[in-house]
Amino acid sequence: MSDAAKNQTSAQQHKHKTTPIAGSLTPVPGYPSKLVIYQLAASKYWWVRYYAHSKILRRSTKCEDKRAALAFAKSFYEDLIVRQRQGLAVSKRGSVEACATALIKTQASQLSRGEITQITHDNTKYRLFKTVLPFFRNYDAAAVNYELLEEFLAQLSKATPKLSTVTISAYMKLVKRVLSEGLRKGMLTHLPQFPRVRVTEQPRGYFTVGEYHQLWAKARALRGKVYELRKVPNRSGKGETTQYVLKGRSEAGRLIRRVEITEELYQLIVFMANSFIRPTDIKLLQHKHVEVVRHDNVYLRLRLPASKRHKDPIVTMPKAVEVYERLKAYNNEQHDKQTGNDYVFSPQYLERGYALKQMQRQFDVLLHVTDLRSGGRGEDRSLYSLRHTCIMFRLMYGQRMDVITLARNARTSPEMIDRFYAAQLKGEDNVDMLQSRRKRKSSQ
Repeated sequence: MSDAAKNQTSAQQHKHKTTPIAGSLTPVPGYPSKLVIYQLAASKYWWVRYYAHSKILRRSTKCEDKRAALAFAKSFYEDLIVRQRQGLAVSKRGSVEACATALIKTQASQLSRGEITQITHDNTKYRLFKTVLPFFRNYDAAAVNYELLEEFLAQLSKATPKLSTVTISAYMKLVKRVLSEGLRKGMLTHLPQFPRVRVTEQPRGYFTVGEYHQLWAKARALRGKVYELRKVPNRSGKGETTQYVLKGRSEAGRLIRRVEITEELYQLIVFMANSFIRPTDIKLLQHKHVEVVRHDNVYLRLRLPASKRHKDPIVTMPKAVEVYERLKAYNNEQHDKQTGNDYVFSPQYLERGYALKQMQRQFDVLLHVTDLRSGGRGEDRSLYSLRHTCIMFRLMYGQRMDVITLARNARTSPEMIDRFYAAQLKGEDNVDMLQSRRKRKSSQ
């Protein structure tokens, strides 16, 4: 027998086992005719079947007794009716959870093709499982309407800690992507109208020139110091608060961790403020990505792995060259001779996520010590703020700075520069440009 014939025979046998046994189909008395119980050759139990909204719903009754199977079928039907009236999914096939699963599968394919990054894929899954699915999991995708979306929006608005309008908008867009995936897969016939979220742009937190000098000076002064993160009771006696204490100064509270301020922190601050680089790129930066260029201009050419769909090399400020050469010499002394595959920052840590975490913790201590955790407008600051500082310095102090060139070099878009950076500029920041005059052409 050929393979094709064997496969056909196997399929027929499987179909025979899952086809109702002739004469076993039994309508449930007093209920719609589409509700029936039946027996299969493949199971010792009675099964129940109901046809509704173009879907065939089946389930094992787990009962061998026909009377018990009929009672189960009645309960099964009544549960379906209640779920339909509440807009809940009557089968996994058409649920919001099924749409989300389809979206994750589609994104996994996009990831394998290099269309999205691993971070994007992981963030989507995190938000789905943490916030979206706990609310929508039991709902039928076709039953999601404006009113239900308003309820979800209200829940996001009351979240603790408070979410920014940007984050809330991102969650609503994710729900729309989930339902759109379901629409493409035939799980629903149309998308509901979505509530509008008025987004309040949050300008990127950066450091002024004075604050930047304060940061690197304090980082240099604190080299070798060890700080302890401790949880101590509030003065009210209710709850605890965390605070950094210089090691040996206090034993109060519960010790969470110790953080040593290293030589590398000072180098990191100056490098990031002169290289437009993101913290996530810092952890991946290897010596093979760095090329020192010395022509009419002196700079580093950073050929980093693609990030956020940008893959063009980054050109740094001259100061970054000094830092790189100083750091390379330091690492050659502290560790083995550096090769192209060694990491520029914290090469001793093979787990790069942990390496970045250690850098962030040191910087967090520094923000605490200098009291620079918040900006003048109340914006939060972090290690990322050093990249923002680099971009803002170019906007404020660069001569005739071209926004498109700046955006491409910083691996972002002109729109992002305009919305989150240039929006913070005041006329006074570029008073020389405002007061400049074109030279008159001399008459011949």
